[in-house]
Amino acid sequence: MKKKSIIIIGGGLAGLSAGCYALMNGYDVQIFEHAAIPGGVCTSWKTGNYMIDGCIHWLVGRKPGLSVYETYKELGIVDAARFLPVKSYINFMDAKTGNTFELTADYETVKNRLIAIAPEDKGTIEKFLHACMVLSDLQIPTGTSTQKKSITEKISGLWQQGKLLRYFFRYNMSLKEYVKKFKNPWIRDIIVNLFLPDMTTLFSLLMLGYLFHDQLGMVEGGSLRFALPIEKRFKKLGGRITYGATVGKILVDRDSAGGVRLADGSEHKADIVISAADLHATLYDMLDGKYVNKRFEHMFKSWKMFTPLMLVSFGVKGEIKRYPPVNVFFLKDPFQIGTTPVDHLLVRDYGYDKVMNPGDKTVVQVEMETEYDYWMDLRKNEEAYYKGKDAVAHKVLDKLEEFYPGIKAKVEMIDVATPYTFFRYTRNYRGAFEGWIMTGESLKNPVPKTLEGLKNFYLTGQWVEPGGGVPIAVASGRRVIKKVCADDKKEFVTKSRA
Repeated sequence: MKKKSIIIIGGGLAGLSAGCYALMNGYDVQIFEHAAIPGGVCTSWKTGNYMIDGCIHWLVGRKPGLSVYETYKELGIVDAARFLPVKSYINFMDAKTGNTFELTADYETVKNRLIAIAPEDKGTIEKFLHACMVLSDLQIPTGTSTQKKSITEKISGLWQQGKLLRYFFRYNMSLKEYVKKFKNPWIRDIIVNLFLPDMTTLFSLLMLGYLFHDQLGMVEGGSLRFALPIEKRFKKLGGRITYGATVGKILVDRDSAGGVRLADGSEHKADIVISAADLHATLYDMLDGKYVNKRFEHMFKSWKMFTPLMLVSFGVKGEIKRYPPVNVFFLKDPFQIGTTPVDHLLVRDYGYDKVMNPGDKTVVQVEMETEYDYWMDLRKNEEAYYKGKDAVAHKVLDKLEEFYPGIKAKVEMIDVATPYTFFRYTRNYRGAFEGWIMTGESLKNPVPKTLEGLKNFYLTGQWVEPGGGVPIAVASGRRVIKKVCADDKKEFVTKSRA
């Protein structure tokens, strides 16, 4: 019997994951990827003698205990990548006041230190940290179970859902709204910068809970080392992937997806098409807007997207002052990029990872939110664009000198990635590198994984999973194939049928 064929648009984590699980379940799979390498946003690259990471700050499920770890195993990641434990989540320093606070994996130390900073907020601090611990035993939903559950497991699942509902109503607000509960301004600065201010507080509760339970990890050697094992697994299972292949159109006949047309004009047919690509490009360009309903219109009009980023990376040779891996430095003198004020720098210090940059080499990377339109307009004039990048890099380096005395004299490499860089490489709509921010509305209204009126077509990836991130992307690929199998009335398996 001939295998059903699937074309997957996009070789990022979700596309690779979906490809692996489709092959495990007996489908013939072809992936078309716009870029020259796998991984999408999950990548790292070499500039001169320095390895620059463009993605993973930390990820959930570094060891057994969470269901997403089993997904990592099924995709071949666990045997190939080394997960370093996150002992320090984020370190805060305020150049104006001299205030400092390091959020580590030691629950009691964190609690006592926060209460010592703000005894007036003792009750609120204790409630916040208690919620982290209560929620941390909730599994990241990956749809991993393929067996019937026992009565005990069903009761446990319902209890977990009950816990989640109670905390959902209590903490389903943005961090910038939640911090109003605290009286101390330094505590407010700490809490609101745990993640993005517009992200639901529930997300930070879960992440800190996983931190305190040693379930957050960093990928030694850079983010590409996470993506490459999935590509290897995909190929070993018999999958085919074509790089430098930009999909222009999805072929539709009588409201049924049947293949793709590439930018070079070539057409490729399949029984099923799965888009793991940018959602806006999929709906409005590849499908000409024919299957966009009011729900999608509302999402693009009203839902919050991740603000585009700039990554300014400095290759430093020689000894410099050492900091934890992730830091927030509040500046004495803010500056502007375009019309966006910058009053703090998110700084990643990669001195801990000597696989990425061995010997006396270190990368210090600054991440800043910025304006998509500013950089896209600037890119229309190539000379102005590169001058703009250079100006920002030297402005940032001047600010870093305050925290890393003498760093300017030791910098021998500068690499600047703008929203245009992210768009050129991944085609993400308006540079939103992880799609939709996880908010109360997006949590309550899941993004459809299929399109009304279009058969044999599915959506997967960060744009259909608000909050984005590595674990969610690989889980999304798994989930979409589970749905494909259900629609085909076949059992979903997690190992090759061969």
